[in-house]
Amino acid sequence: MSARQITTRTSVLAQASDLLERSGVPSPAHDAEALLLHALATSRSELWSNRNASVSEEESARLGRLLEARSRRVPLQHLLGEISFLGAELDIEPGVFVPRPETEGLVAHVLQELGAELAESPARGRILDLGTGTGAIPIAMLLALPEGWTATAIDRCEKAIALAARNARRNGVQERLRLAQADFRDPSPGIDLSPADVLVSNLPYIPSGSIPSLMPEVRDHDPLEALDGGPDGLDAFRAAAVGLPAWLKPGGLLALEIGGDQADRCMELFGLHLAGARVESDLAGTPRVLIGRMRGPRR
Repeated sequence: MSARQITTRTSVLAQASDLLERSGVPSPAHDAEALLLHALATSRSELWSNRNASVSEEESARLGRLLEARSRRVPLQHLLGEISFLGAELDIEPGVFVPRPETEGLVAHVLQELGAELAESPARGRILDLGTGTGAIPIAMLLALPEGWTATAIDRCEKAIALAARNARRNGVQERLRLAQADFRDPSPGIDLSPADVLVSNLPYIPSGSIPSLMPEVRDHDPLEALDGGPDGLDAFRAAAVGLPAWLKPGGLLALEIGGDQADRCMELFGLHLAGARVESDLAGTPRVLIGRMRGPRR
């Protein structure tokens, strides 16, 4: 894209959106604006208050490189290098799963469920996250909960744990978040996973055979181990159901993100362990969050 051909921000934006649309990118207008803001190193309000300002050759070249990558379906989050997740600001790196809005919905359901009891006894509690990736879930929850709350989060990917640690520091919760490289599927994970007050996780739930049909941004860029749930998508859930009595206190809250067609099977897997188990839908009306309380008297 040459500054001699197109010079104003609005004309550059229009051409960028058209290019992404022709490349089959979902939400081309949104992505074009996000990439232009990144290339200009400016805010959305400044962009639109000076919409007829010139775009320099350097800025145009920077935008051109970003658009070329996005046209190849490199995820927008990888190109921007960061995302907002509820109240958290997170660094993003290739090779670590990118949190999606559905997982924001998972965390929102948990915070809503905890709301009433926090008003009565808000002092402290502990969160457990299995397969934390960027650390999005525990970091966002710690930012929203009283300072007496802590979290333990594990991931079997060393790169994910390093990124989660960086994100914890970025958001000022590093003293409240314990991170470890471990696999919850391992009978001896090498870390003390003593019972928590809340277990909330986005486990891999895509059936192996469905992965080739996923969007390129997901299929080609998210780590396979964060997607592949085995032949029926439920392998990780089976492992979690086995470990649940050791990981969650009686009366503790379980919340898991699930696939849209997995509600009945997940209720069967976890129903015996949970009181008041139910499945909540996401904003699109798709069953998305399994939630319930561990049976037994609260300690």
